[in-house]
Amino acid sequence: MTQMIREHIYLAALLHDIGKFYQRADTGAVSTSKFLNQNNKREEEYLPSYNGKYTHKHCLWTAQFIDDFKSVFKNLVSSSNFENLSDKDNLINLAARHHLPENELSELGKIIKKADCLSSGMDRTNTESLKDTQDEDNWDSFKTKRMVSILETVKFNNSTPTEIKYHLPVCSVNLSNDYFPKPSFEQVPDYEKLWNDFITEIKFIQSDTYRAYAETFLNLLYKYAVTVPSSTINFPDVSLYDHLKTTAALAVCLYDVQQNPDTENAENPFLLIGADVSGIQKYIYDITSKYAAKNLKGRSFYIRILTDAIVRYILKKLNLFQANIVYNSGGGFYLIAPNTKFIREQLFNALEFIENQLFQTHGTKLYVAIDSVPVSEDDLMNHNGKNFASVWKQLFDKRDKKKNSKFAALIEKNYDKFFNANDLELERDAISGEEIKKGDETVIKEIDGRISNLSKLQIKIGERLKNSDFLVVSEEELTYWNDFKPINPIGLGFWYYLLSQKDKEVAEAKLKASADKVSVITLNGRNLVCAFTDVNGFNNIYGLEFYGGNQIDNSQFEKLISNEDLSDDSFKRLGVLRMDVDNLGIIFQEGLKNPTLSRYSALSRSFDYFFCGYINKIQLEVSPNNSFIVYSGGDDLFIVSDWKDAVKFAERIREDFRAFACNNPDFTISGGIAVVDPRYPIMKAAQDSSDEEKNAKKHIFGEGLFEKNSISFMNFPMNWNEEFPIVKALKEKLCGMEKLPSSFLQKVLQFWSMAEFKDNKVNAHNYRIYWLLTYDLGRFKERFKDNKEIKQLIDNCINECCHANGKLDGKTINTKYHPLELWAFACRWAELENRSK
Repeated sequence: MTQMIREHIYLAALLHDIGKFYQRADTGAVSTSKFLNQNNKREEEYLPSYNGKYTHKHCLWTAQFIDDFKSVFKNLVSSSNFENLSDKDNLINLAARHHLPENELSELGKIIKKADCLSSGMDRTNTESLKDTQDEDNWDSFKTKRMVSILETVKFNNSTPTEIKYHLPVCSVNLSNDYFPKPSFEQVPDYEKLWNDFITEIKFIQSDTYRAYAETFLNLLYKYAVTVPSSTINFPDVSLYDHLKTTAALAVCLYDVQQNPDTENAENPFLLIGADVSGIQKYIYDITSKYAAKNLKGRSFYIRILTDAIVRYILKKLNLFQANIVYNSGGGFYLIAPNTKFIREQLFNALEFIENQLFQTHGTKLYVAIDSVPVSEDDLMNHNGKNFASVWKQLFDKRDKKKNSKFAALIEKNYDKFFNANDLELERDAISGEEIKKGDETVIKEIDGRISNLSKLQIKIGERLKNSDFLVVSEEELTYWNDFKPINPIGLGFWYYLLSQKDKEVAEAKLKASADKVSVITLNGRNLVCAFTDVNGFNNIYGLEFYGGNQIDNSQFEKLISNEDLSDDSFKRLGVLRMDVDNLGIIFQEGLKNPTLSRYSALSRSFDYFFCGYINKIQLEVSPNNSFIVYSGGDDLFIVSDWKDAVKFAERIREDFRAFACNNPDFTISGGIAVVDPRYPIMKAAQDSSDEEKNAKKHIFGEGLFEKNSISFMNFPMNWNEEFPIVKALKEKLCGMEKLPSSFLQKVLQFWSMAEFKDNKVNAHNYRIYWLLTYDLGRFKERFKDNKEIKQLIDNCINECCHANGKLDGKTINTKYHPLELWAFACRWAELENRSK
């Protein structure tokens, strides 16, 4: 019974503000509404009043929505066999009456009301909150208002808040820059069309269980309500989706704490749980060159489903819901949970089991640091000297401290297993180097050695990804899909199947009968349009997720690294690109000026959209045939391509991320590119690109007031704003001068080498290069008496290198580099590009 009530509360909380969406789609007010029936126009039934006027009228449309689907919801309630529920606790009253005074609410109704307050970080119990905010002369103005992107509001390091200039389009989620925030729109928002599209898909949900219906409903809210503002009265930077999601999570937590009070949850009723998987990069890239593309892609996707399996396992053990996930991407996740004795004990046991299973499968190569911190209501509301951002900082610190004592509990219990040398003779996987357990042996002839069943399955994942439209996750192995070789990551009890549309249709009837233990997830919306699969499986949970890099054929990467067409006189170089967002930890800890749970949810979701989803569109437009996304998630990425395309990729990612972040100067991204021979080991290339990225992160330009926000390749970091565009322009000019001999590039590089730069200064013993450069290039210039363009170029080079006048090829540049260093790098870049042609 308790579980049924929990699910009842969860669904009611998900529905409590759906009227805000529905009301915007209506053309009239209460009296002239084309949707509200007479029964749901009874303002006195659902609405609070202030100074004789009824307020919060969206609650009427919430009631109407539940009334519209009363047969569906009645079926859910009857299937749960509720007993002794009062009229105040039926679904329509719990959801639609949450703004009434507490003395008019049941105990369950008070939970929904409090969860709504905690989610928004606003106290809605006082008289001030009951004011009628709708202007009688302009009552429907809220229907023309758009959301503000959470990314535009982020500020840290005491930076000055900027005027809000951008708003989001009112549309469903899609992987196009039409979805990006914009400074202006030609038309008013069409909430009616968005609502009608939403309702069309809602009608296809077939379920008689609360959980299956609620979780699919939540996923459809993600598609359709992330650009619908939760409030236009207060600052509209939180979507209706994020508000409903966090309200539902908090409502379940409050109910559980109410049912299971103890001394630890009296002041801190919630737990914020955080996790980070370490060793990911080394695990993905530490492979043989055989099957490189399939291995890399398969191992990368394996990390994704491994993290997902850990999250699902914890949710199952803690008896929580999908809405309790604040964030899950890029090898890290955060959950909000009730702080009860049951949760604390189950979490401890779950973490012990996960750590043991991870060690049994991967030894010390992978580790997941999971920890939690208690959270008070004041933390969530930012009241009484408390601040939710400080909770995140505390969790980051605890989690990072745990990373420094990896496997401590396991070592204490299994000392011999960690340090006994008796196992040194065990056979090792030829790809991963991990132990091959007895009975788990398989051979692939093309690989010189034996590989484990897990490695074999990872290769199969790499092969299947390109043609996969769906990811099916089941809590039991599905016998009718035995041929698809599912993976059950580290034995946590969740089987993952990659399927095409055709694969799914083959067993459609059986899938419909799999009950709500099966989730059917559409990857990248199939062809980037973000269309759900047909929501017609009974009691299955349907969803939409993004994954970076399954749009391009894996064989393209094999061609990139192939040795077959490398003749002695050919010149080919790969670019191995790594990028991530600068100062992300600071952004989470200091960037949100009113840090609420719903705002953290919105912030995390924005990163996931760009780096897991939109990155696929960039690839298709920049380099569909010469690039390979090995990994992209969270806030970082790893891409292998032709070296010229790697530079284009980095530029485009930076440009589009700036646009997505509303040109907020506090959002920057840095990256590094290793330029390598195609035969170069991918593991070493990954490390080289990591070193280049670190160069970019440490780069300081100008007067030393700014750092990061840079790109580095050929061991030369440049600030994106001040240095890169001017150096690039010089490079393009050098490449475009057909009559400029390559010997000019060589001369500049020769003088740069002779200068022996240290800390951007010419070695004092080598000052003679100034007159040598002037003399040599002056004579060189005489060969071009009739070419004004080349003469001017050489004059600029001489004057700038010898006088350090703050210019590069005549353009003012803000940099700490000596001009000769910049000229030399532009020449190296031009030379490499010319050789590639």
